[in-house]
Amino acid sequence: MPLRERAIHAPKRPPDMGEERQVKKTRVCAISFKECWQDGNGRWCSNGGFPLQMAGIASLFDSMTLLVTFGETPGGGSIPLPGNAEIVLIRRPVGRDPWRKFWVMAHLAYYIRVIARQCRDADVVHVPPPGDIPLIGMIVALAMRKRQIIRYCGSWTVTRQTTLTNRFTRALIRIFAGGRNVMLATGDGDEPPGRGISWIFSTALSAAELRNTSPDCDRALGVPPRLVYIGRLHEIKGVANLIKAFDLLSREGFSPLPTITIIGEGPDREMLEQMAARDGHQGNIRFTGQLDRSALVMKLGGVDLCVQPSLSEGFSKAWLDAFSMGLPVLASDVGAARGVIGGDGVRGWLVPPGDVRALADKLRYVLTAQLDWPSLRRQCRVFVEGRTLESWADTIGRISASQWNWSLSDGKLREPAN
Repeated sequence: MPLRERAIHAPKRPPDMGEERQVKKTRVCAISFKECWQDGNGRWCSNGGFPLQMAGIASLFDSMTLLVTFGETPGGGSIPLPGNAEIVLIRRPVGRDPWRKFWVMAHLAYYIRVIARQCRDADVVHVPPPGDIPLIGMIVALAMRKRQIIRYCGSWTVTRQTTLTNRFTRALIRIFAGGRNVMLATGDGDEPPGRGISWIFSTALSAAELRNTSPDCDRALGVPPRLVYIGRLHEIKGVANLIKAFDLLSREGFSPLPTITIIGEGPDREMLEQMAARDGHQGNIRFTGQLDRSALVMKLGGVDLCVQPSLSEGFSKAWLDAFSMGLPVLASDVGAARGVIGGDGVRGWLVPPGDVRALADKLRYVLTAQLDWPSLRRQCRVFVEGRTLESWADTIGRISASQWNWSLSDGKLREPAN
């Protein structure tokens, strides 16, 4: 069988027969289009928050099958996937929209066959849409009448970036919410996003990482100010608008100009680097590529302010990463940003998405106003306490146990014995 379609089995402990008689083991099948690769030690890895959140989902069950695509090893930022997971590699879709959609439709029978085979023996299916492969996985699991944990990771609020596929996925979530289907929307709010749908925050921050970081919250704004962006380098994240806003400040004689560290990888990196160089800002705007968690913490410890100018967002993990290091966040007013960041000056500031002039003006204000930076930093740090991966997984476990009439025992979801 070709590499991209084979399963890589994790070592399995021989079962304890007494234990098997007392407790029914539970297995989850997670389906994603995330690209993964092997490191020098043969471990399967990915980057960003994905492997950490998959470990959080895996912690709720006794075993996991994880469907992912095979990708090229990046320059950095590799994080191992859950060690007890059986990794199943599926074909990586070719091209970008709309060609990617055509390619997926042409190979639809393959994806249905592979996903159905892996879902068959699972007690629960976990799917994190939006995305073409997660949508197929959700439909297949619905047809097989499997219990599901669906976690919509994009913006639940309709924006200009909301596609027809996104709308269709959200419609399915609304229709099938309840019963065996635990439906979660990434975000925050006083009212639920829909009948039978619950809000869930998003994070890549572990309790141990939070305990082991001691940011200097008493420091003032640096000279020159040091800004950071964290995330995927894709047009929906609005990084080009950050570079344009910086260019506006430069042309208007703002001094001292800040430095901007852009952390992350994505299809737009080359274009963004060329954009910064074309405007003569390569000395002030630096690209690090993807960083692992320890390198990210070190980098955030040396900057002043996080800027996240997304055009669309649900609940950005970068907001909490920044808060954990005492960094206020200047973000677009999208998704859960208003609830998380608060009003201006609470834990940061908000600007309309896509408005370069407003972003430049807010940067000018933040970098020149007489602000109580130590107080701001402490408010950010306090907010993030308790919003960890462990709390995230426990929240998902409690919602699922309540809806299915299962128990959550020692962190594991348990189906009642017949």
